[in-house]
Amino acid sequence: MTPEGLIGQRLTISRPADTNRYGDPLPATEHPLDDCVLAPGGSSETTDRADQVTARMTVYTGLRADVGPADRVTLPDGTRWQVVGTPERFPSPFAADSGVCVIALERMTG
Repeated sequence: MTPEGLIGQRLTISRPADTNRYGDPLPATEHPLDDCVLAPGGSSETTDRADQVTARMTVYTGLRADVGPADRVTLPDGTRWQVVGTPERFPSPFAADSGVCVIALERMTG
């Protein structure tokens, strides 16, 4: 039995744009990322000078996922997460153009 709500999720990737000729930031672009598996990674709390909670999540999706280290990710529940590091891509040794992309996410509150 698979847990409801963790498999086959559609995420929204928000990619920051460049700046215009005056140095003002341009609007970010967004695109969907389908067929994602979400794996909660726990959280930690910092209480030194502020109450801050850092939550982690790992996303597993297709090898050719259009996601990069500067992107932000919106989950189906509306929460926004930051990609941590470069998404890791692991090609399958058995089938061309298949494999998995592993994306580490982090979210800070407080």
